[in-house]
Amino acid sequence: MIDLLMAAPGASIAQYGVVPMAIATAGFFLGGCVKGSIGFALPTIAVAIGATVLPPEVAVAYLALPSVVMNIWQGAREGLAAAWHTFQEFRILIGVMLVTLFAATQLLPHLDTREFSMIMGLGLSVFSIAQLFGWRPTSPPRPAADIVAGVLGGFFGGISGAWGVPILMLLLSLDIPKKRFIRTCAITFLLGSFPFIAGHVMTGVLNPQTVAVSALMLVPVGIGMRLGQKVQDRLDSERLRTLILVVLVLAGANFLRQALVAG
Repeated sequence: MIDLLMAAPGASIAQYGVVPMAIATAGFFLGGCVKGSIGFALPTIAVAIGATVLPPEVAVAYLALPSVVMNIWQGAREGLAAAWHTFQEFRILIGVMLVTLFAATQLLPHLDTREFSMIMGLGLSVFSIAQLFGWRPTSPPRPAADIVAGVLGGFFGGISGAWGVPILMLLLSLDIPKKRFIRTCAITFLLGSFPFIAGHVMTGVLNPQTVAVSALMLVPVGIGMRLGQKVQDRLDSERLRTLILVVLVLAGANFLRQALVAG
């Protein structure tokens, strides 16, 4: 394994070039910074930057281990007891999301996802911009809201990998405290990542070389995450909420871009 870890960077550099690998590594570092600051967006940033210089499936494969490890770190930062309490509180949301996510992956070959990207982009952009201008959604009734968010998160996660967006919209509507928000994001994102990892193993995208590079990517992501957590610790709940909404507006714009480009 150590030999593979030592050989993997050289093989990847030989295959893709020094500059592309450096850019991808910088993207993973930046993704770690943002995730550490607001609790999410590691895949959005790391894969978006990595896929500009590497094959998209390779950028996704490199994310596998950092995604799992950073969510475990973030979810357990306040202790395992707090993480378990959060899992228990949102178990309906998580269960519905995982079942729907698996079902949606089976539908993917039969769907044209452009319309769904457009819907996701419009809904997310309007939701986030409205809150930036002062609108606050009323706390939705639970567990009905958990079921709806789980179904939407699982469906969009299965067809696009973006299972976190409806979850984030629910958590913002619940207006929960900062640390609980970050912890809930980490736990739901962690559990949602396993079906995708299994799928990439089956397709061969995750192979010994990409797994070895993914393990090495833990270093820039971990450094970025720690720096981001220092920023997070200095943010009060309102400033954190504003920063989250800005990132969600950008994510919504990216969904719209994907839909228009694909069309």
